[in-house]
Amino acid sequence: MKTRIWNRQWAPAILLLGGLLIVGVWSIINYAANEKERDLRAWETLLGVVAESRVQSLNQWIDGQYGVVRELADNASLRFYLSQLVVAPDAESIGSQAAQFGYLRNLLETTAERNGFSLASQKTKIQANIASASDSGIVIVDLTGKTIVGTSGFHVDEVLKATLLKVVKTGQPALQDLYENTGGEVVLGFAIPVFSVQSNEPGQRPIAAIAGVKRARDELFPLLLRKGTLTSADETLLVRREGDSIAFISPLADGTAPLRKQLSLSAGKQVEVEAVTKPGTFSLNMDYAGREVLTVSRSFRQTPWVLVQKIDAVEALKESRDHQRFLMISLTFGILVIAAGLIAAWWHGASVKERSVSEVLRSKSRELADQSALLMSVMDGTPDLIFTVEQERLKFCNKAFGSVVKESPLALRGKTLSSIVGPSVAHQIDSLVQESLRSSQAVSRMLDLEIGCVASHNYFSAVPIPTNEGPGLVLCLARDMTVEQDAQKKRQALMNQLVGVLTCIVDSHDPFCTEHSMRTALVAGAIARELGLDDSAAETLDMAAKLANVGKIFVPRELLTKREILSPEEQKIMQSHVQHSVAVLKAIEFEGPVIDVIGQKSEHLDGSGYPAGLKESELLLESRILAVANAFVAMVSARAYRAGVPLEQTLDKLLSESGSKYDRHVVAALFHVAENRPEWIKWSAPSADAS
Repeated sequence: MKTRIWNRQWAPAILLLGGLLIVGVWSIINYAANEKERDLRAWETLLGVVAESRVQSLNQWIDGQYGVVRELADNASLRFYLSQLVVAPDAESIGSQAAQFGYLRNLLETTAERNGFSLASQKTKIQANIASASDSGIVIVDLTGKTIVGTSGFHVDEVLKATLLKVVKTGQPALQDLYENTGGEVVLGFAIPVFSVQSNEPGQRPIAAIAGVKRARDELFPLLLRKGTLTSADETLLVRREGDSIAFISPLADGTAPLRKQLSLSAGKQVEVEAVTKPGTFSLNMDYAGREVLTVSRSFRQTPWVLVQKIDAVEALKESRDHQRFLMISLTFGILVIAAGLIAAWWHGASVKERSVSEVLRSKSRELADQSALLMSVMDGTPDLIFTVEQERLKFCNKAFGSVVKESPLALRGKTLSSIVGPSVAHQIDSLVQESLRSSQAVSRMLDLEIGCVASHNYFSAVPIPTNEGPGLVLCLARDMTVEQDAQKKRQALMNQLVGVLTCIVDSHDPFCTEHSMRTALVAGAIARELGLDDSAAETLDMAAKLANVGKIFVPRELLTKREILSPEEQKIMQSHVQHSVAVLKAIEFEGPVIDVIGQKSEHLDGSGYPAGLKESELLLESRILAVANAFVAMVSARAYRAGVPLEQTLDKLLSESGSKYDRHVVAALFHVAENRPEWIKWSAPSADAS
């Protein structure tokens, strides 16, 4: 028992503590995750600023290169000389225009040297007689891709030629993306169409194309390293998509040359793949070298490149992760300290509570013992039989029950009812017990029992008592009502005698209506049984039928015996007997609505009756029966001044007025009853007093 109480006390505490620990650990993890997310957002912002700065520098540089080449393409002198050179019929004619070639070559050389498109060394310039080659330069080609003029040492390869032919065909500028030329150098070019100086019409075709080419390592790649670095492990690189793979077009931190490394788009979740497929995003993932890195990506306005700005996650997040680890350890320790304090407080509180509960239990036990003693005194002090039954065996009984069967209550416990009160009485009690168990409600009934050779009329109640073991225990109470029943019979007999006396008085006052009240009661009772009224309603109806004409005592005798038709005033006096009946009888306390039934006996369904003009639902069923019975007896009974109306004619009359004056169901019941009452036909015979 003590272990069970301990479990009930500590189970909630353990559950609560476990819940607090879970919530605490979850809160710590969530807080650490929020701190990590905050640090990641800070790095996203910082990397984004660096990436935006470098993208801006690259865009400005690209715009600058386009500007240099576009300035040459828009030069009026260049366009004029090209117009003359392109329309020249043959090579000799072109050669004869040496001045134009010289001007163009000098213009290109000057522009190239000033803007970094000519990177030949000083040594090469001094040794003028030695042939030299340059990876950078400016060149002009005709509509077939043939070189017209270019800077010293620069030659057009097939890749650049294809881009220039595209420019002269479309008339639109084009970028020759990074590629490796025949000398193994990574270069990129900027191609612009050149139009004739004589025409500016829309849709004009170019007469030539000009391109400026530079080595990427001279100006482009250094821009990726400008404005300092974030840490020793950050890296900026350029990538572009080539079919189903990614090309690294800038030098890598591991020393890999540009355009020498590619990565498949299906290579997993590398940051470079995500940068190409979703430019502009921030990511924490593995890079091409298998390192965990933080990355932001940015796309370019004029090129298919994507800039990837990344930093080693281990180095970048070292301080953040150390901080998170410190938070996890310190907060977890704090939770454990709090949990220990709660356990100690709970232990102390539980100990105090246990002592308090023990004292309360002792007090409740004493109180329960006192209440049990009081309850036993009450049950043993009552003359009613009180006992409990379970599976036809007596579980408990009071002294009154023991006295009736002449045995000690303790000796009776566990015995069957049959062995105590006999099979017949036990069967009656068991029927009531089983009914209460089936309905799970108290059941009461009047039973005639013979217990201990003493017959008695008992008001018996069976009350089911729910228990932990399930239904089956029933409390039984039996009160001896023999004396009360005898007194009730005497009162009822006296009442019947009084009613009989009143009926005789009424009959003597109205000699033409002899036996009217008794016959009305007889017919009303037959109709009530036909309609299935319960005993209480039938008794009410019988009493009302016998007393319905008491008020006629107050009607003058000469009016009751008058043979002529009554005047309206005389009819009102005759009808007032109903109010007189109600006034006389209202002082008597009847068990049912006898007064209401008498007051409604002359009412009709259509409201044409008297005294209140009630109709339909306002009328009691008993009053409807009494109205039909009263009318039937009045018509079928013979009077001193007339013979009774034949039975069939009377029934037809009532049937014709059913639905308007009388209830159809009541009239139908009367029809069925009258068929089996041949003695009612005799009521139609003339009275012996007729004169």
